[in-house]
Amino acid sequence: MRNPSTLARGLIISGAVLLAGCQTLSSKQNLEDFNQQYAQGNYQNAARFALKSGGIDAEGEGGNLMWSLQAGTALSASGQFDYSNKVFDHAETMMKAEDTENIGRKGLEKVTATLVNNNLNRYAPTVYDGVMVNTYKALNSIFLHDLQNARIEFNRAADRQRRAEEAFKSRIEAQKQKLAETRQQTEGEQARTSQLDFKKSESESRNAIADAFPELNAWAAYPDFVNPYTDYLHGLYFMLASADRSDYGKARQSLRRVRGMAPDNTAVRTDYKVISNLRTGAWRKHKLRPAVWVIFENGEAPAIDETLIPLPLFLLNDQVEYSQIALPKLKERDRAYPYLEAHAGGKRLGQTELLASMDRVIQTEFKREFPLKVTEAIASTLTKAFIQYQAKKELGLAGSLLAGVYQATTTRADTRSWSSLPKEVQVLRVRKPAGGTLELNAPGLAQPLKVELPDTRFSVIYVKASAPGSKPVYQVAGFDA
Repeated sequence: MRNPSTLARGLIISGAVLLAGCQTLSSKQNLEDFNQQYAQGNYQNAARFALKSGGIDAEGEGGNLMWSLQAGTALSASGQFDYSNKVFDHAETMMKAEDTENIGRKGLEKVTATLVNNNLNRYAPTVYDGVMVNTYKALNSIFLHDLQNARIEFNRAADRQRRAEEAFKSRIEAQKQKLAETRQQTEGEQARTSQLDFKKSESESRNAIADAFPELNAWAAYPDFVNPYTDYLHGLYFMLASADRSDYGKARQSLRRVRGMAPDNTAVRTDYKVISNLRTGAWRKHKLRPAVWVIFENGEAPAIDETLIPLPLFLLNDQVEYSQIALPKLKERDRAYPYLEAHAGGKRLGQTELLASMDRVIQTEFKREFPLKVTEAIASTLTKAFIQYQAKKELGLAGSLLAGVYQATTTRADTRSWSSLPKEVQVLRVRKPAGGTLELNAPGLAQPLKVELPDTRFSVIYVKASAPGSKPVYQVAGFDA
């Protein structure tokens, strides 16, 4: 009689090949279509595409976290701030559900990741995803003139950053436990057959993977999951919209961290000097010179590509037709423009300077999580190799070919990501021009932006451009002393 485990694996093979292949290709194509619209600056169309892809209703509710994140940024870029916040609100609810998911669901996703791939599981949010959700909700609230909710969201973003290390460690421990169980199962099967040397295969595979990812050693990570963009906006908000002296303390703490990560940025140095004097009482906000801040979200965050690497398997005989591993690989994308230049009354006032690299924020977390992604992928591939061995042993060449097709079809990296985040953020701080109009230009920009400033002491201009040649969009917010 045929072993029941073989019959079960046969059912998994036939179902998984069809399901994984179709869903992975469909998801990848949808993401590419969205990215194309977004890169061209067609934010309205990109928002509609994301809303439809995620099945998101008028109240912002949907069932797909990744598409909620994409829709939220596209809606914000197209000026639909209230709808964007509704979508981000529900995204945050899904993130909380992900943190408290039940044991049964976790067990099912563990099996799916091993026998198929992670594309069939729900999108797992990164730490920076959560921080940026609250950051964008705060920005949306500012443009809706809802400073109270902006305050709440900036506090939540800061709290997420404080808890980031703890949250990441918790997630890593859960993944380690899952991988240990997978490894134990695979080694147990190897021990029964004496055909697959799991430990030797894993060790040699890691060497091959290290050769394929030399960039990991060159990345300069930010410390402790700190996002300088979020910290800077947090500090700037609590300086400009301060309600009491304690807000100055919050602002100074954030700006001090940013100064350590962007020590050469002129705006950051000036802001830190100003907030330090405001906090001690040496200066008064209502006596500060009127000023304008230009916040420039430039380019697009890294995309995730798939890299296939042949795995060295150590068997006593040649029973496996196919074996390779699929891993995610970050692919950097271009800036839209090198910088923005500010002019007023025919005079050049300055240009934006780098504040934060979202590439580095993403690389920081990717690098720390990569060893576990490798272990998970190796365990999955070796499990499928064992299935190939069993299929050939019990069903001959036909079984071996079927199992080989199964492994080739289901060996896919999870390439989903919040791709509509910026590549980098730049900032410029200038005195408010007497005429009340600021002109923004850039090398390669077809036509400069003429920004009418509000009748307030302080103004913040938020500019976004996704790809080279795309038309920037902007929003303006005013703050009084």
